[in-house]
Amino acid sequence: MITRFRVQNYKALRDVTLDLKPMHVLIGPNDSGKTSILEALASLCRSVDHQLPEAFVGSWQGADLVWKGNINQIVALEAEGNVEEKNWKYRIGCRFAQRERDVNLKEERLKFDPRLEEFIEMGSRDLSRATLMYEIAVLDHDVSDALRDVAREIYHVLSGVHLYRWVPRLLSLPVAAHSQHQFRMESTGFGLALCLDDILGSDRRRFEDLENHFKRIFPEVDSIILIREQAFTGPIDDPEQIPRLEQAEGKGLHFRFKKNKQELPAAQVSDGMLLVLAYLTILYLPHPPRVLLIEEPENGIHPKRLQDVLRILHELIAEQRHTQILLTTHSPYVVDQFQPDEVSLCHKEKDGSVVVHQLSESRTVKEQIDVFTLGEIWTAEGDKALAETSSPPVEASR
Repeated sequence: MITRFRVQNYKALRDVTLDLKPMHVLIGPNDSGKTSILEALASLCRSVDHQLPEAFVGSWQGADLVWKGNINQIVALEAEGNVEEKNWKYRIGCRFAQRERDVNLKEERLKFDPRLEEFIEMGSRDLSRATLMYEIAVLDHDVSDALRDVAREIYHVLSGVHLYRWVPRLLSLPVAAHSQHQFRMESTGFGLALCLDDILGSDRRRFEDLENHFKRIFPEVDSIILIREQAFTGPIDDPEQIPRLEQAEGKGLHFRFKKNKQELPAAQVSDGMLLVLAYLTILYLPHPPRVLLIEEPENGIHPKRLQDVLRILHELIAEQRHTQILLTTHSPYVVDQFQPDEVSLCHKEKDGSVVVHQLSESRTVKEQIDVFTLGEIWTAEGDKALAETSSPPVEASR
């Protein structure tokens, strides 16, 4: 599990450290850095199984991702945590090109106790577009057995990150088969029908358990049906995350309802129904992601259904203890489901840099938590009051 994440010079994240729990929530105003933290963590995770230009997600060119566009700044991403009671720390430093979508590795360091007491400088790799971690784990680069063993352990903690910004319209689309798309949706949710079909094809009992779980939440549904029909295909694992779809033969998602045995395609059911099904699909994957990043799970969902979604996510980390979830929200209903040390508030300073406060350090929360819920405190007092602490904000030392 990742217990701490530090990011420097990425967008407005001048120097921010975030202490993480198995499931953690980021709150704060719009444009306060919440999404940037998700993207930065996704980029670090993707750096172990992608080359660097593909590791950094979203639409960007040149120094777009660098603090104040300063091309001379090194963007540093660092995570630390534990695996099988052993502590580890992994850090990369990257320099972005003046133009185009290009980035080079300037620094890579690894620490793993108790076998490795100090940072390993993983070689001078200026102008490299891939981390040594990637070359060891993916390309089987020739290194010492000790370094290979450690690198692979950390690789299994970080690799295969899922970042989701659900778009219900794309969740509903029929999807063409693709070998690289197995058991995976794109960040928008495109690929849901195919992911469900993969689960059905690999383990019918698992699919039936998923379907029964869904029907407990939506008792009006009789069954989930996957039908061969004209579908769509698009780029696989697109780092720019821009939908570009073409038509092809594939599978479509349909629902049969108990009333009159009516059958509807996914495009004709509610957004909330599709979103709940997407979360259940993650829960029932044969190998759920180690790191799951979700942006605003409340979007398009009634508060009652939102409780169902949060229950699914809590079940996921309870059943798959290696899975870790970080999400952003503007909803007090979401915040109500968490403890103060599981929620961090993001806000910007006058110079535009982001600062992060864990709510367990908030003086306002400490004074009121025995009487009110976190959501009630946040709604009544606002972000500014929650940012008042009896100690300095949770930020890395300079």
